[in-house]
Amino acid sequence: MRRSILLLAAAAVLAGPAAVAAQTAASASFPSKPLRLLVPVPAGGPSDFMARQVAQHLGTSLGQVVVVENKPGANGLIAAREALAASPDGTTLLYAPGSMIAAPLLAKGSGLDWSQDFAPLGKVGRVPFALAVHPAVPAQTVAELVRHARQHPGVLNVATSTPSEVLAVVQLMKASGVQLTRVPYKGGAQALPDLLAGRVQIMFGPLALLQPQAKAGALRILATLAAERNAALPEVPTMAEAGWPAVEVPTWQGLYVAAKVPPAIRTRLATEIAAVVARPELRAEFERRMLAAEAASPQDLAALIARELAAWAAVIDEYKLTAD
Repeated sequence: MRRSILLLAAAAVLAGPAAVAAQTAASASFPSKPLRLLVPVPAGGPSDFMARQVAQHLGTSLGQVVVVENKPGANGLIAAREALAASPDGTTLLYAPGSMIAAPLLAKGSGLDWSQDFAPLGKVGRVPFALAVHPAVPAQTVAELVRHARQHPGVLNVATSTPSEVLAVVQLMKASGVQLTRVPYKGGAQALPDLLAGRVQIMFGPLALLQPQAKAGALRILATLAAERNAALPEVPTMAEAGWPAVEVPTWQGLYVAAKVPPAIRTRLATEIAAVVARPELRAEFERRMLAAEAASPQDLAALIARELAAWAAVIDEYKLTAD
């Protein structure tokens, strides 16, 4: 019996280096086939654009095609579950806006735990947000919008398609006392036509989506959701400058794989992604679209997620938020 235990212990010690060697070999040959990048939003929006740009550059770096697959719905849970169900060989990646980490918290009983089920590979950028209204709304400022909404409680419809947008709406309603009617959409690109047509009158959404329409006079941007004014719209105040500092949302975007993917492959992917985000041509393309490239290591992103999961848990409880 003692001999058997000793033999097992020795085998375990020997298996350690062997396992490390196997992982190193797998990393060296990775990837041996095309990759998939699951994107939890419909095609056509700013997050989709960022994901496709990253996929294109990452494919060049890795020497394999990275195929983008749009999997919208359930605040990203459809894409998340598919990423977890895929083979843990590192060839299935998940693109996720910052607010998507709140999806398992919003959907009670989802069975997902973001901090345990997914391994962050790195941050890739930010999608600046803004508050816009249909031109028929008699408001040139946020204060005027609030005053009009108070005079017409529940009449104004506001489009939302992500947890961040829902959060912005409930923050504004609580801070101002106004009553707005939320209309959910799968993505900002799907909500925009209804805003332009006046079927919804308000939208918190990506500046990249709203600015071209504002420039054409089809809608009006009242404020941006950032700590500082946007360089492309220096005349537009931030929500804090407009008098509503409590209205702020996460706008960062990141890449992930299932936590069961071998560490060596995760490290390889993280290194390549950081290099992609640093490329001047990618940064210039983002800037042209009013987007921002912004890198963060897996460790830094993990720390950010831990902080924001705690913050989301608090606001979900405070505002009694649930999945649409």
